[in-house]
Amino acid sequence: MNLIGNLSKIVPGLSAIVSEPKMSNYIPQTMKAVQLIKYKQKYEVREIAVPKLGEGDLLVKMGAAGYCHTDYQVWEGVYESETPIVPSHEPVGTIAAIGAKAEALGKWKVGQRVGVVMFKNACRHCIGCDTTKDVRFCKNNQIAGLKHDGGMAEFMLADPKETVLLPDSVSFEQAAPLLCAGATTWAALMAANVLGGLPVGIIGIGGLGAYAVQFAKALGHRVVAIDNRSEGRELAAEIPLPADLVVDYNDKNAVSSIKEWAGRDGLAAVLVCTDNVAATEWSLNLLRPHGVVVPVGLPVEGFKFSAFTLIFSELVIKGSLVATKLQIEDMLKVVAKFGIKNQIRTVGIDDAPKLPEMYTDAHLKGRLVLKF
Repeated sequence: MNLIGNLSKIVPGLSAIVSEPKMSNYIPQTMKAVQLIKYKQKYEVREIAVPKLGEGDLLVKMGAAGYCHTDYQVWEGVYESETPIVPSHEPVGTIAAIGAKAEALGKWKVGQRVGVVMFKNACRHCIGCDTTKDVRFCKNNQIAGLKHDGGMAEFMLADPKETVLLPDSVSFEQAAPLLCAGATTWAALMAANVLGGLPVGIIGIGGLGAYAVQFAKALGHRVVAIDNRSEGRELAAEIPLPADLVVDYNDKNAVSSIKEWAGRDGLAAVLVCTDNVAATEWSLNLLRPHGVVVPVGLPVEGFKFSAFTLIFSELVIKGSLVATKLQIEDMLKVVAKFGIKNQIRTVGIDDAPKLPEMYTDAHLKGRLVLKF
């Protein structure tokens, strides 16, 4: 018997004391939360139970939670998510309590500022886990805001193996969108896998595209930003690492001017940060032979590409999911080093029912973030 077991004979209840989770001074029994009750109906702000901490969990007190295109699709019913569900897969906050097994990992402390990665709690035994060893492809994983409660509540549970520390210099409201919008565009840039210095195009300068421009610039690329909205083109010039060239998608000379600027018959890669099907097909016209397009928008109707453009230039269309935990950690280092930021519009929890309407505003710049 171990030391604790021996001492427990002398001091009754010692085992229970030792195995209690570490937690902050006060964890309430209930919390305020945003919930989707019915598809395409207004979110409701309700009082619900604080999730119960398991041995392998972290309990995180939310600081902010971003609102993403995927959240809007969940609201529409695209993913057929079970309801009621708490939205947001862009949650950041402070560790409030640590389960015993999570504490045994030796990394986590109450009070640490963290981001919760959207894919969590891999089963470790399904075909997806066996084939990839990657939580994103686990058949039984939990996906915050899609298959499991997300971050638009005062507390949420996190998987300690899929949680990242936030840089001290990055505020909660700036950090939240990095967990999906940032992570998606960072992963797409990694997937494009083009050498530093080569010209890269970003189509759609909104919540995702603003990150894509800055990440590409930070990694040494020349960047052209392309958008059909004046707000998007303005944003491309206003962010801390602005685009080298900004082009109106509707300009009839857009393709020729971009190719002339890029040289060598076009761009090495294009990241398409919109779900516009026509714009995604059009992106192929910007590429040099063997160029790569990475579409990160998710149009429900699917994609359409010109067979002739694709085949005669031997182009690559590359699928890319949100970044892994390790990739997110690398991304956060770059964010801190280069001071990468997005334009953020914060809302309070009582204004959360307005989020779908706010998201579809054609004049929206940057990202929507619920601030606690």
